[in-house]
Amino acid sequence: MKEYHSGTSKTSSMDLVNGSIAKTLMLFSFPFMLSTLLQTAYSTTDTIIVGQFLQQEGLSAVSTGSQIMQMMYSVCIGFSNAGQVLIAQAKGAGQHEKLERIIGTLFLLEIFLSILVGGICVVFSGGMLHIMNIPAEAYIQAKYYIVICGIGVLFTGLYNMFSAVLRGMGDSRHPLLFVVIATVLNIMLDIFFVAVLHWNVAGTALATVLGQFVSVVFSFVFLLKHADAYGIRFGRNSMHVDLGTARQLTIIGFPFAVQMTAVQVSFLFVGRMINALGVTVSAAFGVMQKIRSIPSFITQGFGLGAASMIGQNLGARKMDRVSSVVKYCILFTAVIDIVIGGLYLLAPMFWFRIFTQDADVLNYAALIMLVLAIEVPANCFMPACNGLVSAQGFVQLSFVVAMLDAFLGRIFFCWLLGSFFHLQALGYFLGYVLGTYITSMIVLFYYASGWWRKRAALV
Repeated sequence: MKEYHSGTSKTSSMDLVNGSIAKTLMLFSFPFMLSTLLQTAYSTTDTIIVGQFLQQEGLSAVSTGSQIMQMMYSVCIGFSNAGQVLIAQAKGAGQHEKLERIIGTLFLLEIFLSILVGGICVVFSGGMLHIMNIPAEAYIQAKYYIVICGIGVLFTGLYNMFSAVLRGMGDSRHPLLFVVIATVLNIMLDIFFVAVLHWNVAGTALATVLGQFVSVVFSFVFLLKHADAYGIRFGRNSMHVDLGTARQLTIIGFPFAVQMTAVQVSFLFVGRMINALGVTVSAAFGVMQKIRSIPSFITQGFGLGAASMIGQNLGARKMDRVSSVVKYCILFTAVIDIVIGGLYLLAPMFWFRIFTQDADVLNYAALIMLVLAIEVPANCFMPACNGLVSAQGFVQLSFVVAMLDAFLGRIFFCWLLGSFFHLQALGYFLGYVLGTYITSMIVLFYYASGWWRKRAALV
């Protein structure tokens, strides 16, 4: 068997299968928190800059365009998540040769999928916007946004792939560093392209793509330098598709991608219903989505940290430790969500003014913040329990939950409250968050029942 260096000092990987669970989870998750904070800043910068320098049409264009791009990114992210699951379990089981096959196969699959997805974005951008029923005033700007981001999907796919490799190996610090690079550059270019050059929404899209490109370059150079420690070979002999590994990645990654796409499709359906109410409601919904993502920089950080810890402990067959990781993650995320939910209710106008000064949009601030506070209890359990399901590679459950969340949850509730009961904007906003309870209750029951202990590890 080929021998690899542990790389602890060089790669910043942590021992996730021994020691204090609470301390390890907090220390390991902290870089993830900062990383997701920066990713949230990365995704919200476009909205903030556009909201301050452009009109409602710009906010609507970025909101709709980013929803479509999130749906398209789901394919690449799904396979990256599958790679992280296999890498973490192989790492925990000490199967180093398998690690090399997983990483090499994942790298080539991500390149293929990214090119395919990017081409679809460029060719079908207009059709997707028509399906979304986007207000006519925002159509052209939204199309520019999708086409430019579509050209840059390759960089997004490779970034997610490199980050998945590092997370699976137990390194949470370097993904943070690469996000810092992308975020700082994105903010600087956003301001320059929009406020100085007046390139409008197209400028925000270009800033996003260039930020991802530079981050990918830094990631690639780092992994080349530490190739031995991470089990990566970028030569001809190692960069090939291993059919057995590709099958495993597809079995796990395809349902991940489908479920993430289904959730994003539900967002698009909701967005279509909301867009029919006009550009003001569309802009308010866009702000709602960005504010909704703010607490996730902490809770998703714990979820990502927990998923990697769970994956390695599953590989090491330490089931009681897995259970403790889930419990601590629920505790930590519940505290955060409750505090932020209280802040939503105390200062609704403050949150909205971060994104826009438009008086018509600000009229929805109090209503939307109340709706987001209603979602808080469901969010307390999501990161930990979803981390368990993902780390096990239990794609069947993930798929069913995602379908229920998307179609029975968000789309049905939005139609029921907004259209059938004629609550209009209130019904759509409320239906949008109620779907979270379906996902949360199912995955919480899966953990509490103990059924997860009966599933075998994947490696």
